[in-house]
Amino acid sequence: MKLPARVSVLFFIGVFAAGSTALGYYYYFVYSPPLKAAARFMDAMEAKDAQALGSDVIVSSDIEDGNLREPEDRELQALLSERFQRGRILDQRKREGRTRTFYYLVYREPDGRVFALVVTEIAGRFRVVIPEVPMSRRHRYLWDYTWTN
Repeated sequence: MKLPARVSVLFFIGVFAAGSTALGYYYYFVYSPPLKAAARFMDAMEAKDAQALGSDVIVSSDIEDGNLREPEDRELQALLSERFQRGRILDQRKREGRTRTFYYLVYREPDGRVFALVVTEIAGRFRVVIPEVPMSRRHRYLWDYTWTN
């Protein structure tokens, strides 16, 4: 028995709608929060807002062990004293640490150099992880990153 073509088209539209909804939820609840944290961080850096920056960053003495602490005023001032130009997030890589999950946002600066901007969730809020000892000679907030596809 042959089904009418109308049923096949309706089935295809239903599968497409369900898949689109699932992808939308995935983006909104999984992929988007680290990107929003990076956007808040870049907005605070552009505005030179120390208070907003203090709530958007966390300092790491050892990222492997998950040793994180609140930033000190001198560290915030050191961040704000740097020349900042907004870069572009190219990709997001998730890495499970011993104590928490870290999101490596592949970050390209306006001059084309590629680094990582590291984000993690602290008490239900995503924050940018700043190394205590600068990993990049260019900017304190960037981590060295080798980009491979």
